[in-house]
Amino acid sequence: KNDGRAGQTWYAGRVRFLPSLFVFLAFTCSTFAQTLVAPRLDVTQPLLQQGNARVVLVGDSITGQSRNHPAGYAYQLDWALQQAYPGCHPNIIALGGSGQGVQAWLNTEKRSRTDSFPLDVKGIDVKTELDQPADVLIVMLGMNDVLAPYVVDEPASLDQWAANYRELLKSLQSRLKPKFTAIATPTLCTEDDRFSPKNRMMAKLIDRLTAMLSQDELVLLPTHDTMAAVLAKGRRLKPDFHVTHDYVHPNEAGHLAIAIGMLSGLHETAAASLLEEKRLAKYLEQNPGDAPTLSYGGLRLSPLNKPERKVFFLDAIALPPKTGPNVVPMVEATGEGWEIQETSSSVPTTSFRLIGPADRHENPVKLSTKSISRDVPIPAPWLVAAGLIRKPWNEKQTLDEALFRGPIEEAIETRGSFTTANNPATDKPLEWKPYFATVDYTGGANPDSVDFAAVTHARNFEAGYGARWIHSDRDRPVNVELSTQAFAGTMQLGVWLNGASVYSSLLTGEPGKKKTVSAQLHTGWNALVFSLNHTAWQMQCTVHLAGIDGDSLDDLRYSITPQNVGL
Repeated sequence: KNDGRAGQTWYAGRVRFLPSLFVFLAFTCSTFAQTLVAPRLDVTQPLLQQGNARVVLVGDSITGQSRNHPAGYAYQLDWALQQAYPGCHPNIIALGGSGQGVQAWLNTEKRSRTDSFPLDVKGIDVKTELDQPADVLIVMLGMNDVLAPYVVDEPASLDQWAANYRELLKSLQSRLKPKFTAIATPTLCTEDDRFSPKNRMMAKLIDRLTAMLSQDELVLLPTHDTMAAVLAKGRRLKPDFHVTHDYVHPNEAGHLAIAIGMLSGLHETAAASLLEEKRLAKYLEQNPGDAPTLSYGGLRLSPLNKPERKVFFLDAIALPPKTGPNVVPMVEATGEGWEIQETSSSVPTTSFRLIGPADRHENPVKLSTKSISRDVPIPAPWLVAAGLIRKPWNEKQTLDEALFRGPIEEAIETRGSFTTANNPATDKPLEWKPYFATVDYTGGANPDSVDFAAVTHARNFEAGYGARWIHSDRDRPVNVELSTQAFAGTMQLGVWLNGASVYSSLLTGEPGKKKTVSAQLHTGWNALVFSLNHTAWQMQCTVHLAGIDGDSLDDLRYSITPQNVGL
């Protein structure tokens, strides 16, 4: 199916992937991991000296967690090598620094020539470890360069990042004198949606890394793709399976994926297979659950939408039991108020087109076979826009609202057409588009969450807006519960209901990054609008209406079509 998004090249033997999640499933972790090797590197034997090599890992907090997380990928490497080479003594040193990108690591390396200090893993001195020879050097950087971001989506910025990476490699190689140097591709930033702005940026970094393969004895380890492959395997069994615990840092499944990618790229195929067959298989059985299963993926909004009849594509996948007749169950989809069309069926995937108003807080569609059923809650949408740069913030990292109040804010407060108000920087309106929360972004599938990582590769000081129109059958008081699940970033949130400001402050400065304020819904349509201004890093908020005194708010209806608001 073509849902309006073009195919995109990803770096696993230069395979071109289609948007559907399940096309990806035909490729195993091992296939990905064995294809990304420097073309001039004529090595076919395992590179870790039967498990006894001294390996230095250079990276960010993910590398730090390779030792600090109980199931971190350094521990997974230790286990796999000891299983493949009984009696060996792995010597894997994790030099991971939280928040560090390539430029920061250049500074860290220079500082460590004279100063002794640890990074994230206690008891490991950077100077001492870099002053000793290593058999293998593995560098995995790029996550923070995209997340912060230190790199913007411009050729000059990307080229400078690659030049800094080369300089860092040379500096590390001159000190460690490794027999082999490997570059591990940065892992997923946001999960399944490989077309998200952050993962599109990751693809550009990986493109620059691929260009470095002309160097002799340089190996590219496909840790990005092995993580995506493990995610796809899990999503076959459970629609909200994760390989991270916060959409950035790996959980146990993610660390297993990284270790498998590293081992396979280093030709340690026996150790990689042991991890995949013994630990990953067990994790998948214990967490998503064993077959028979009914899962789904690829829930996405079609560009062919009418204002109040949203069109979604959905891929359902049903796996038969491991024992008994190998008959794949047929999948049906039902939903009150929804028109549901089966568009294709190719074992084990059945594809549907879902057409409905999506006007409730959660809009239930049900998938079912003869023995299993699963709800697919489609969240109420937001209308969102981003791209407005607001700086400078003051020394307390808060915005002076008087200085930054522009045409959009004026239109919100006068109950005018704020979606057509001009961006002061361009003198043109922002691009507003529908947003549906999904399990792949911070805040998860919560209908009241907006993660702008799904909308923009946010630059420093970028601002975004969200709006929805809410119909109430009567006047009622409500609580507006505000929060953010972002683990890094400074965010100023403004919230208006029917043009009146109900909150304007530093959300990340609130206790627990949460705040509840009182407001009033009126009979008929109400306009709920927010602005989110951020300095750097993550950009996500949740704006939830909660009933008072047992009011369930079940009668509320939601729209992203501007409505006349009367008081």
